[in-house]
Amino acid sequence: MRGFISLLIPLLVAGCSNPASPVDATGRDASTATTAPSVPTTKAAPQAATVDAITIDPLYGAVANGSETPAAMLNRYMLDLLNRNTSRSDAAWAYAPTDPRRADDAVLRLLPDVRNLRLDSDVALPRDDGQPPRLLEVPVKIRAVTANGTFRYHGWYRVQPSADGRGWQIQSASLQPTLD
Repeated sequence: MRGFISLLIPLLVAGCSNPASPVDATGRDASTATTAPSVPTTKAAPQAATVDAITIDPLYGAVANGSETPAAMLNRYMLDLLNRNTSRSDAAWAYAPTDPRRADDAVLRLLPDVRNLRLDSDVALPRDDGQPPRLLEVPVKIRAVTANGTFRYHGWYRVQPSADGRGWQIQSASLQPTLD
């Protein structure tokens, strides 16, 4: 029995030598507050902060948080083309084409009597080595229904951050007709 007690004494000393972590004025563990400041440590902290951190895509980090994605901007651009709103469609470009016949996507701009215009886009691909990338290429498939029939195109739009960094603008485009 005495041998058993002599074994317990070192265990008790080792267990008591590791004091609890100090608590700061907000009631949080001070040791974790200095090692992981971005992770909420209180039970009252909203989970939205952690969800927002997860949903931010580093591919789109060159523009302001919460701005529309390149695919959404291109959908808005197609809607402006369909409605023949040239001022808004030109504003989507970093450098608006002065002559619609010489625009990179002139095949869309010059289609007569467009009734329906559909854009299907894939995931944007970075085209520079920046972190975050400042030039993205968005692969697209476009279907245009006119009075003369249905026309299909495939290609890409390259987008870059606007001068103020609040959104994306079209830098260039390449569209080719697709045969059915």
